[in-house]
Amino acid sequence: MTRMKEHPSYLGFSPLPEKEDIVEALVHDPPDTRWRVVRSLFRIGDPEDREELIEELRPYLDQVDDFRVKYRITLALQALHIPFRVSDYVLVKGKGAFKPSELESSEMRGTSGPSRPNFLPVVDFHIHPKSPDLKFFADMREAGVTHGVILATDTDPSDVDRPEIKEKLKKAYSSSPQSHRVPFESVLKHIRASLYSHTHVTDQDVADWVKDYPDILFGFGSVNLSKDRAYVKQKLEEIDRLKLRGIKLLPHSQFFNPSDNEHMDLLFEYCRQTGSIILSHSGCGPGPFEVPELSGNSHPGLWEPLVKKFPDVPLVLAHFGAYSTEIPGIWLSDVLRLGKEYRNIYADLAAVNWLLDREVVAKEIRKTIGFDRVLFATDYPASLASGMSLTYMVSGLKANTNLSEKEKRKVLGENAARLLGIV
Repeated sequence: MTRMKEHPSYLGFSPLPEKEDIVEALVHDPPDTRWRVVRSLFRIGDPEDREELIEELRPYLDQVDDFRVKYRITLALQALHIPFRVSDYVLVKGKGAFKPSELESSEMRGTSGPSRPNFLPVVDFHIHPKSPDLKFFADMREAGVTHGVILATDTDPSDVDRPEIKEKLKKAYSSSPQSHRVPFESVLKHIRASLYSHTHVTDQDVADWVKDYPDILFGFGSVNLSKDRAYVKQKLEEIDRLKLRGIKLLPHSQFFNPSDNEHMDLLFEYCRQTGSIILSHSGCGPGPFEVPELSGNSHPGLWEPLVKKFPDVPLVLAHFGAYSTEIPGIWLSDVLRLGKEYRNIYADLAAVNWLLDREVVAKEIRKTIGFDRVLFATDYPASLASGMSLTYMVSGLKANTNLSEKEKRKVLGENAARLLGIV
């Protein structure tokens, strides 16, 4: 067995596995290990090695039964067919991406950490790690983003077949205008397909990324609170074992109402004891959840009894409650009200960076939640699909005329650094 040649854009990594070991892992690894081996495939430098792996992997698409393993093999084939390269950048394990000219300079040393003089953090608080590492870290480096929070997503397509969930979805959808045009069963099929895409990220995936770049990345796990008590306890134990710093929740696609879910005390007690942060989607969701009635569980107001009961547990309301293609800014006012009343409420700007471009919104934020608890976030890499790079969004915030320079520094990174303990 021979080692494969590694592309020169990757430095400091362990040798690539042998072909047989790669195939074995992709086919037989636990289903929740999605990206560990797939990420390494982008490092293969020899086209012949990639072609041989493609030929060996392709037959397994028809042989494996677990759809999660099938998705993993699909991801691997995509990585092998389209080896991603970024000109003018190399990736150094543990440190991130650099221009070749920087590798011999002192600039590389300590770039990702706060030990440099006059260090000003820029933290992207909402990243879905679905891009090749070289692309991901080159984008961070180009934009001047020093740290990132990467998120797991614990959603399950089989949830929609549970009678109580299906009935609630049907009732909610029946009150929407779309129900007169599109049959419910068609929407249900769309929902089911959206709950485990080929880019799904697990707790173990997130932990693997953080292990490779511990000075740059913070990982949040995810737990589906519509499951039974044993499942929730097991997931919290896993998140604790993997040393993840927070928990990402998606009430609309995990099908739970925060105000009456039976596991909330367990979740908040865990966060209080471990110092963990909760980050919950708020606003409408993507795809079929663009229908506001189907995203009702992600209304920010449903969290009020809990933030009142657990004032020492930080709750970040992702998307500022404002994401919606039908009604932009849909529940923004609810987040502002909660933020004004409860000091443990934070809000991130993922997918709604446009809010700060509105002078009237900036003034309302200043009067209510204040800019001490607003977090820069991009929803990367989803933002790339709409033509907004990390550099574009960082530059846009730096050039914003509605915020003071002090407020910009807070939003770009100082607030997140305080919350995450970046000193």
